[in-house]
Amino acid sequence: MAGIEIAGLLKDYGPWGAVALLVLALSAVVKWWRECMNARIEEAGKAAAALERAAAATVATAAALEDVREGQVEIARLVTQAMKGAEGSNDLTKELLRDIKDGIKNRSGHA
Repeated sequence: MAGIEIAGLLKDYGPWGAVALLVLALSAVVKWWRECMNARIEEAGKAAAALERAAAATVATAAALEDVREGQVEIARLVTQAMKGAEGSNDLTKELLRDIKDGIKNRSGHA
């Protein structure tokens, strides 16, 4: 609305008409503000859910890395044992290496 139109409404309806227009305008602004805040709250909820999923994925990754580390320690232990115990026996070395291979398959879920 232009200034002339507002002045015409004020002339026609007096100060109470201006108050009524102000209340209508204010209620429209409050409605838009509420919609905006609701949209922001929804976005914050989506961001929080995404962060929660990321944290869960990080925990799962850490657990998987711990399993890998444990597997590496076990492999190192078995290789050391094989080297100490073999002392020239290829059959014992092959048997221990086969055990290592089977252990790796079992840990990874491949039977």
